[in-house]
This record gives sequence, structure tokens and C-alpha cells, in this order.
Amino acid sequence: MSVLFFKPIPRPAIWGHTLVKEYFGYDDFPLGIGQSWSFSAQEGASTVCLSDPYQGLTLLDLWKNHQELFGHPHEDFPVIISLVGPEDDLSIQVHPNADHAKKLGFPTGKNEGWYFIEAESGANIVYGHHAANETELRQCIQENRWDDLIQHLDVHSGDFVYLPAGLLHALRKGSIVYEIQQATDITYRFYDYHRKDEYGHERELHMEEAIDCLSYNPEDMKNQIHPVETYYQNCIQTVFIANDSFTVTKLEVTGEVEYIHTNYQLATVVKGQGKVNNQDIKVGDNFLIPTHTHIQLNGQMTIMMTTK
Repeated sequence: MSVLFFKPIPRPAIWGHTLVKEYFGYDDFPLGIGQSWSFSAQEGASTVCLSDPYQGLTLLDLWKNHQELFGHPHEDFPVIISLVGPEDDLSIQVHPNADHAKKLGFPTGKNEGWYFIEAESGANIVYGHHAANETELRQCIQENRWDDLIQHLDVHSGDFVYLPAGLLHALRKGSIVYEIQQATDITYRFYDYHRKDEYGHERELHMEEAIDCLSYNPEDMKNQIHPVETYYQNCIQTVFIANDSFTVTKLEVTGEVEYIHTNYQLATVVKGQGKVNNQDIKVGDNFLIPTHTHIQLNGQMTIMMTTK
């Protein structure tokens, strides 16, 4: 089997404008797009295959009816893969943990990961908080002491950050990010800087829901990532994380490479250009490497890959 290409889905956001469109070469995107979904099997928002013999079918269609491509029958599609280019700070938010998600009928919580394709000098993100418990948290909120409450993490180009469910977090402007999230597409907005939409209304907050699943564990607020690098001829492979939620790998290609992997991979070119199986690929291209497929890569490029 060869690789299968997918068309990204534009996602408008109050903090988006033209960065995603311009950086990734998505010329058909409208203005106001904050992120694109590279791979999604969400009902009503599933990415569409561009390659024969499955052209026009969605990723959800393929997952349900063509498990020979994936090798994970009787499972739900695990992730949403996005490319994110914020031109303003995102709201401070939290994702549901497993217990909270199950109350809502979802099989998993929502762990997430960010690979920083680009990060401006001095860039940081919101990553955790300083409250020891809910009483301290509510006191900070009541007294409007957001600066005392919020914890930050400095980030640089090439960093990988893991965001476990329950972590208070926010991406900020000045970065371009490859994002992996579990497919439980729920986010609780905790604080939004009192921004107003086009109608002059502040966006809805989900304070009580956020507090219900917020973690106070200091270990959850440390980015404990231990990348594993493997060197091949013309390629460096870096596995950033491999857990029950997802496995995320970076391939830095500097020539001709044969890539072999037994599991399927959701691949996105985030830098450079080249070829896969003699097909031209460039920044912003998204392709599925089916299970037990050998591929040939050639060029100067960085490819991010995610699998279960």
C-alpha cells in the first residue's frame, strides 16, 4: 500500500488571522483561521482523503470500513492532529480527565501535546497554576489575582510539551505548533482576558466545569519529556512520547531514507520539502502511512508523525 493524502479542515478562531494560511501554504483558506485539522475522524468534521482508491472518503469512513489500513479494529479513532498559528493569546483552559469525560459519555479524557515548529525569542505558555487546593484557587479568582495564580513555561523552536488532562494551560501568540490531542473534543475555558467577540460579547467561560477536573498535582505541572533519538543514514528519528494516549515521532530527513514501521502513522510535513514514494511533498502536506507499509523519503524536511 502507498501513502494516502488528506485535505486539512480550516478552523476559525478569534485569535487567528492569516498565519496558518500563509505559513503552511493553504491558499484556499479564508481569513480568520487559527488552526487547521490535519487529521480528524470527528462526526461531521472528518478530513477527506485525496488519494485513489479512497478519494472522497473521510478518515472516519476509512477507520470504520478499511481497518486493513490501520490494524486497530474495535477501537475509536484516537486523536485529532492540528496545525496552530495563534496571532493572539488563547484562552486559559483545561481539558477533562478520564473520570470527568466518562460522566459525559466519552471513553477517554483529553491529553494533549505540542511540538513547537517555531517559537519567537522569549516565548512562553501558560502551564499549570500555583494554587495548592480549590480553596486557594477560588480565593485567587475572587480577588482577581490572575498573575499570582498562573504558572508559565518558556518554550523554544523544537520543543515538545506534554499537557495531561486536568492541566491549566494556554498557548500564546508568537509560536507555530503541531498539536496532538485525544479525540474527546472538549475544552473548558477558564479565563479569556475579558475579550469580546464581533458582537461585543465576552466569550462564555466554563469555570465550574474547569474547576471540577483541574489537577493540583505539582508533578502534572512539570514537562517531564525524555526524547529518544535514533540516528540513521540521512535521518534522525526522535520519539518524544509513547503512552496509552499516543506516540509522537519527529523525522528529520536530509537525503534518501527508507522508512519502515509496523503501525500506521499520521504524517505532516512541518518544514522543508521533498518526496515520499516519488510524490512531491511540502510544508502543510498530510498523509497516512498505512500499517506495515515501507516508504521511501527523499529531501530536506521535518515530518511529524502520530500513532496510537
